[in-house]
Amino acid sequence: MVSNKLTDSKIKAIKKPGMYSDGDGLYLRMHAGGSKSWFFVYTRDGKRRELGLGGLAGIAPVSLALARRKAEELRTKLAHGQDPHADKVAAKVAAERTFRKVAELFIADRDDWTPHTRKEWEHHLYEHSAALADKQIDALTTDLIEETLKPIWEKRPATGQRVRGKIESVLDYAAAKGMRTGDNPARWSGHLEHLLTKAGRVTGANHKALSYSNVPAFLSSLGSSVIERLIRFIVFTAVRSGEARLAEWKEIDLGAKIWTIPKERTKTGRELIVPLTNQAIASLPEQGEGLVFTQDGQALSIMAMPNWIGRNKSGITMHGFRSAFRDFAGDKTEFPREIAEMALGHRIGNAVEQAYRRGDALDKRRALMTDWADFLNKHSSSGPIG
Repeated sequence: MVSNKLTDSKIKAIKKPGMYSDGDGLYLRMHAGGSKSWFFVYTRDGKRRELGLGGLAGIAPVSLALARRKAEELRTKLAHGQDPHADKVAAKVAAERTFRKVAELFIADRDDWTPHTRKEWEHHLYEHSAALADKQIDALTTDLIEETLKPIWEKRPATGQRVRGKIESVLDYAAAKGMRTGDNPARWSGHLEHLLTKAGRVTGANHKALSYSNVPAFLSSLGSSVIERLIRFIVFTAVRSGEARLAEWKEIDLGAKIWTIPKERTKTGRELIVPLTNQAIASLPEQGEGLVFTQDGQALSIMAMPNWIGRNKSGITMHGFRSAFRDFAGDKTEFPREIAEMALGHRIGNAVEQAYRRGDALDKRRALMTDWADFLNKHSSSGPIG
């Protein structure tokens, strides 16, 4: 086959749109608009492939000599049994499956987030997790996660835990989309808790939790305002404040004594079925439509509970009641660790634990929450709470 058919002068003289061969698969295309660009054409498994090599002019011009070098590299790949087109597709897929790209997809899918929430996730995933940005999502390891988190952990362990949780969510999302397999290297329980030694500062102390022995007295002091009912409901269910604050009546089945939190409002991005004890149900306001907890017909603001507690019960936080519940489950009951974690709406660690059937887990969680409610009532100084 004749090669090197073209010369710089011949290329300059081309005025008619079409494909002009230099030989051995290298072509120059004259476009109708007057521009010229290089292509390499080959056939593999009966399919014709055409790979662009760049324009003759422009910001990054490809000269005849450079086009020939690029074509020679592609011919060498073909001679070694490689498929340049398949390599290009694989490289494109890899470029779209970096941690940063997947994190962007994850955030884009959350169209119900407030601007504040979105900004926080972007800050934690794009800035605090910048070391992971260009890493392939299916190649992230425990070592990489640990290296990324340690500098944050040493200075601000509470922030480190929040960043870790967001990384875990992105990796779970990637697994659900078929972008990675295996255990999540960012999971906390039974994994990173053994590697990040300052975790003790994060998992309770930062939330100023009451000891579980003091929770009954706290509940006994609450009145019947909407905010106080909401606080009581959160304590009995051990859910996150935001999940309860935006609860809707259509999510609650009083007959079955369950509350189904849609995946859009859970931290894990999975639907959560919460068993409701009699005490939790008694904490609810009069049944209506729309949001369960409202003030003057409007949703309670995100700061309503923190502000109320700051004025009336300073020194504690709402999230601290989840820590109190977790301590109670570990100290006062014989329920397996994974049941307590599931009751808190956490993802349980490994594939075996995640395979628990939801029906069995719901029954076990209901029993655990009943024990919690009974404990709170039994130790209340003013009779039944709820």
